[in-house]
Amino acid sequence: MHFEQPELLYALFLLIIPIIVHLFRLRKFQKEDFTNVKFLKKVIQETRKSSRLKKFLILFTRLLLLGCLILAFAKPFIPASEKALSESRTLIYLDNSYSMQAGKDQSAILNKAINSLIENIDENDNTSVFTNNQDYFGKNAAILKDELQDIEFDEKQINFREIELKAQNYFKNHPNSDNDLVIISDFQHKIDIPAEITNKDFNYHLVKLKSPEIQNASLDTAFIEETTPETVTLKIGISSNESIDQPLSVSVYNGENLLGRNTVQLESDSIAEINFRLQNETITDGIIEIDDSGLNYDNRLYFHLDENPEIKVVNISSSETNFLDRIYTQPEFQLKSFNPGQIDFNSLNSANLVILNEIDQLPSSLLNNLNTVKNNGASIVLIPADNFSAYAEILNRFGFSSFDQRIDSERLITSITYDHPLFQNVFEDRIDNFEYPKVVLSFNLNSANSILSYQDNRPFLVGSNSVYVFTAPLNSSNSNFINSPLIVPVFYQIGLNSLKMNQLYFSTTTENEIDIPVNLEKDQVLHLKNSEIDIIPQQQNFSNRVEINTGNIELNAGNYQITNNNNSKGAISFNNSRDESDLRFSELSNFEGSKVYDSVEEFFRESNAATEITALWKWFAIFALIFLGIEMLLIKFFK
Repeated sequence: MHFEQPELLYALFLLIIPIIVHLFRLRKFQKEDFTNVKFLKKVIQETRKSSRLKKFLILFTRLLLLGCLILAFAKPFIPASEKALSESRTLIYLDNSYSMQAGKDQSAILNKAINSLIENIDENDNTSVFTNNQDYFGKNAAILKDELQDIEFDEKQINFREIELKAQNYFKNHPNSDNDLVIISDFQHKIDIPAEITNKDFNYHLVKLKSPEIQNASLDTAFIEETTPETVTLKIGISSNESIDQPLSVSVYNGENLLGRNTVQLESDSIAEINFRLQNETITDGIIEIDDSGLNYDNRLYFHLDENPEIKVVNISSSETNFLDRIYTQPEFQLKSFNPGQIDFNSLNSANLVILNEIDQLPSSLLNNLNTVKNNGASIVLIPADNFSAYAEILNRFGFSSFDQRIDSERLITSITYDHPLFQNVFEDRIDNFEYPKVVLSFNLNSANSILSYQDNRPFLVGSNSVYVFTAPLNSSNSNFINSPLIVPVFYQIGLNSLKMNQLYFSTTTENEIDIPVNLEKDQVLHLKNSEIDIIPQQQNFSNRVEINTGNIELNAGNYQITNNNNSKGAISFNNSRDESDLRFSELSNFEGSKVYDSVEEFFRESNAATEITALWKWFAIFALIFLGIEMLLIKFFK
């Protein structure tokens, strides 16, 4: 038994007062003489015996009466568990990721969890809540309940380790409390629950919300498969967690204008592809939509389609350039070639790609302009001539070591770095036994950024920070590389990467660097704008483009206009990651180190039961009244 006011128990020492009063006869009796006392002595003896018993009974009832009153004011209670005796704090993680959309509207499992929290959080509880994207710390119950109603779905899903670190940071300010971490989630596989919990700083309670069995189709990807001057072929990838009996309807819009509609049959755990042939024209508000009753967030894919600007290529050459004329063709590229002594520096400074092809001497004016071009974000390709000493200064300026040795023996180009960004989505298979190109004269260059290598693992082509260096002349008398199958993907990819083309869409979960081909004044900036927001992203202004970085802003999925002074400069689209469409869930039946519940109500029911106390003061007050009644009866009726 425990007491809310244990200091009042010192009043029990006052019980000695009635004992003293009863044990010491404070009243003096006067003696009277009688002539015949034989009969009287007997009566006095009997009266004294009954009086002594009555006094002791009254003493006993008074002691019990006062004791019960003192105990009642001390408020005794019996706790249900040790937890009821300590200060308790509860931190709740509420998963609001898109997988919690399972169900419909208010019957989605997230909304059910929110309603249960609102109903069960008590006014006197020390309870805080956090989600994947928001913290609700240090709020009273009324404010907390109001703000819980405004929680919306978010694409972010933090893992178990991040949840644990957040709880540790929260509870470090309350080290002497009995702390509980409650994780309310459907425990999708990506939450990454460990097999055993090693952290014992607080108690773990896992509330696994059962996701209803649903058929969910997901719009996964969209890309341009083929382009002609008149049409564009849009290929769309759609997946489903289960086979769907009826064909799924797929629609493509530009705003409210329907561009096409078709159906596709979906099989379980496979990706179905469907093509739409569209007019080759600008689409600023593209939407792909499927008619699916599963998760809502993956039923739409936003995209835009712009006319790709020409990539400006400047070739400064003292050697043959026919192979460049065949690769850098319109409409993708605009190629201009100059002799080293007749360079149009205006064209050079506005170029996206500059190729220095076997120039014997690099004048200082050209070197200085190349620095400016490089700082403006252009790519540079260096193809050396026989005189390799002429390139020491330019190599050093761009962060490379100088050519250190001339090799006059034949070398084969045998190795391709398939994982290099230059070759992303270029090769379907990794080929080891292709027809190796060769060079007669070459140079050694120390670099770890090899793209193509000789048989001795020395680099033939290296690339770093948009600068690409060949280690051998490419003219036909020295090499057959320009006649090999590698020549086209290498130079074509270098050309494409020199200007970051606007994709159909970008992901909201990754940091994107996007080139916008516009010329702005020094103090002007680009805005990303739609009907709901107008934001200024991080950006860098170059002479012929603006590079936007989305790493420092949170964007919702949708189509955005790129504007400057309210003038449209293009469009851009963002979509959520499709990770939440993977409806695989962790099994918690044998989970060690925590208590697992099937519902929020079950957790609060057990938690409240553990903190309940059985108050006893009323019983002691009742007993005090009973003893008071007994005392009154003894005084009145006991003779």
